[in-house]
Amino acid sequence: MTGCAVQLMEGMAERCALCQGQLCLRQQVLNLALGEEEHLLCLFCLAADNDTGAEELLTRLGAYVRGRECFLKEWRRYTGLKDCPSPDTCLPKVCFEKELL
Repeated sequence: MTGCAVQLMEGMAERCALCQGQLCLRQQVLNLALGEEEHLLCLFCLAADNDTGAEELLTRLGAYVRGRECFLKEWRRYTGLKDCPSPDTCLPKVCFEKELL
């Protein structure tokens, strides 16, 4: 993981409950959007748990997040690719597409 200046949401899990991978702020938001507050999953485990692909889940939930101010304010704390803590192992090009910002 690279050094990211944007902090995760306080009091929430920082690691995936299944694979123990490091979560990012947007992955925390995706979990919240699905109603999960305790056993958070990384994007890939979350997608598998919902029987879909990671890119599809990110795109679909990203649209939902943009319509909910409570999620959007956290989502927008990542302002661009520079904020992605895992650009080599996640989907930053999808996550930071203009319509998902």
